Formats: sequence, structure tokens, C-alpha cells
Amino acid sequence: MTDALYYRDLVSSVVRDRPWLAAGALLVPMAACAKRLLELGASDVLALGMSRGMGELPDPAEVPQVHHEGLRASDVMEGIRRAMDGLADLPAPLRAAVEAFDPDRRARVLTPVWYDGRPVAGRTVWGARPMAWRALEDKVVIDGFWDAAGVERASARVVEPTREALEACFDALEQGLGVVISADAKEGFHGAAHGVRWMRTRDLAADLAELFAARSDRVRVMPFLEGIPCSIHGIVLPDGTRAVRPCEMVVLRKPGAELHYAQAATFWDPPDADRAAMREVARRAGEQLRRQVGYRGVFTVDGVLSEDGFLPTELNPRFGAAISILGRGLPELPLYFLHLCIADGEDLDWRGDDLERLLLESGDANRQGSGSVMTTQTIEESSSRGMVWTGVEGAEWRWAEDDEEVDATFGLGPSSVGGYGKVTLASDRTPVGPSVAPRIAAALMFVDSEHNLGLGPVTPAVAVR
Repeated sequence: MTDALYYRDLVSSVVRDRPWLAAGALLVPMAACAKRLLELGASDVLALGMSRGMGELPDPAEVPQVHHEGLRASDVMEGIRRAMDGLADLPAPLRAAVEAFDPDRRARVLTPVWYDGRPVAGRTVWGARPMAWRALEDKVVIDGFWDAAGVERASARVVEPTREALEACFDALEQGLGVVISADAKEGFHGAAHGVRWMRTRDLAADLAELFAARSDRVRVMPFLEGIPCSIHGIVLPDGTRAVRPCEMVVLRKPGAELHYAQAATFWDPPDADRAAMREVARRAGEQLRRQVGYRGVFTVDGVLSEDGFLPTELNPRFGAAISILGRGLPELPLYFLHLCIADGEDLDWRGDDLERLLLESGDANRQGSGSVMTTQTIEESSSRGMVWTGVEGAEWRWAEDDEEVDATFGLGPSSVGGYGKVTLASDRTPVGPSVAPRIAAALMFVDSEHNLGLGPVTPAVAVR
């Protein structure tokens, strides 16, 4: 049987014996990528970040690194857009560092999943996505894709963001819980619920029309679906699409129209029939991606496991946040790098059935999950602290005492917005099966009350299957 080391060797055959630039918004994760490139045989590396980020950095003697402190933003999506523009047009000190590192211009560039593929300092980006792939991330064009793929979906309308249009959509689509409005890609792709609002009642139409008109030409409106937000990943390979296991998307509800995307987890298990149906959705979506735009590599279908089963809400034709969680049980397999090899069109023996089996078995055996929050507080240093689950309503979490076994770890550090907090659940102390959104919601409210992060009250989704 093919094991993870086989795929590691495939990636190594592409990486080795050439210089690499690992460039992104944050130096810390890019330095970790650069270190991994060295382990895979890269001849030389340089890690580059538009700001430092949270966590420890490797020894600069081992992983050369440079970062810029000029990246500031009001929210995570603005930070991503500014980082993309900064990478495409590097500040002079970073460009000078790249030219000194790679005077012969032999280096290829590894960038984060969200990057749009523009060259970095004139160097080619590994696995850059064509515009036709990126265009399908626009929320207002996706219904035609689902129909062509034969994937069942909720009713939806695409309209101009006017009060009258939103009221008409509410009247036509609302099923008891209001409607969800998603912006188009006029300002570029959006994620983490930043371009989405929950129109709970009809009288919100005027305010939401004003909000969306400032950033969108069109919006997509669909019923608000009660159920567990979740995703299913597929991998488009030359001999067919492979599907992995579902992941929970921890999307929490705020008192107004906003939703808080708190990351993803794999502790949750949907019913077996729903798991099978979600995997079939991924296969159909992958084959439609191949037919329509010649797609290659990992993609994500996000949706809700509603009372009527899984219904998709969006397509992300890129490596998704949750699939990285599925790969954590296979530390020897650089899954993101493998995706980039596939997306780049490398002609290698992918052994798709074995890859699917590896990811399914690892995802089921190694459960992971976390929740996060951005804060406008300026956090200068990174720190971490253990947390203990009490299960007592209203006081579900407390800080761990010295040497006490912890149920989660809270990390706090700098970000382009100001600060970033993340609660990581202990894999061996978190129940498998139920949604972890209630546990993460309680954890984030606890750390918010302790550190004044600006989150406010949040509530989890409700399982209805």
C-alpha cells in the first residue's frame, strides 16, 4: 500500500535542488513553510512576511527570513488584500532582500492559499490559479455551477443591493429564519463571513442595502438554513475526483446581522448517509470543475447540513482551511505542497485511490479543531495559556492551574489588525461526534471577557439532523 512517505517523495522531486522564496502576509507561517522546503531538499530558502505574526520563529541561521512592519488593516480581509498587493509590489527593503538571495532569478515562490498568483519580485508563483478558477469563488455566479454539476441547492436570487430588491427576496425566500446575503467579488474574493450578513427580519433591508451597495454591484440572497455549517473537500486528479471526510465550519452567530467565522474542526461526525451524500457532492463538483475550467487540485464545497440534508452555499476552488486539519495526522505528508504540485500540472503517479484512503483514515483517526478571533487591540508579544472545561452552564471554561491537564490552549499574539487570539481544543479530551461549536463559542466568550478582545456574545448553530 502507498503510504504518506510516497507522496512526500513526489513533492520532494519537484522541490529539491532549487532555491525557494516562501512569501506571505505573516512571517511565522511562511518561515515554517521555508523550513519544510529545506527538509524536502530545497537548495536554499528565504522566508518573507509583510508582518511578523504570532508564534515562534526558527533560527535565522537555519531559515533566512525578513519581514516588513508596515501592514495594518481594519479586518482580516483588508489585511489579505493589502498583503496581496504588497507581495505583488514588494516594499524596497523586501525586494532588495529577494534580489540578494536570488540574483540569478532561479527561485520559485510559495505563497498562502489566498494569493492571486501575481509574480512576486518577478518570480513565478507555484501552483498559481488561472482567472477562470478564481472566478468561480464569486458567490453570485455559483448557482449555475451547482445546476450543471447536478448538485441540489437551496433557492436563491441574485439582485442589485437595493432596499426594494432585498425586501422582495425576503418575501419570496424566507422560511422562518430570515435570509442570508452574500456580496459579489467586485472587491475581490471574500471569506471568513466578511462579505455575508444574516437578514433576520424584513426591516433590516434598508441598512443592509446601504452596507452592500458600498462594496457590491450584485448580491446573492438565499434562505437562512438552520443546521451545522460544514464543508467537504475534493481533489481533482487526472484520473478522477477523490473526496475526503466532512469538516465542521465553526460559524457563530452575533446579535445583529454579522456572523463570526471561528475556523474549522473535525470532531463532529454527520450521520453516515449524510457523510456519503456530501462526498458525492464533492465528486460531482470536482468533475464539473474539470469540465468547465480544467481545474486541478484541492477544492472545497461549503454548506449547511440542514433538515433537508447537505445544501451547498459556496465553492472555493483552492486549498481550503479545513483540509489542512485533515492532514495533521500525517506530519510527513506536506499536503498543501502536494496540492500545488497537482495544480501546477506535474505529471506524476498520484495514485488517487491510495491518497483518498490515507486522508480518510487519518481524518477519522486524528481529530482537531480550534476557534479564533481578531482584535483591534495592539498585541506586541505572543503568549499562551491552558484552559479547563468545567461544563458548568455560564462558566464552561476556566484557566488551568500549574501542571493541570488542559482541555484547550489559548494563544494570543500580534496581527495586521492588532491582535489574534486562538483557542485550540485538546484532541484527546474533546468529545467525538457532536458539534464543537458550543464548546468553542463558550471558550471564545471566556477569553474575550478576560482579555477584552471585542468579540461580544456569540451563539452556535443548532444541529437538526
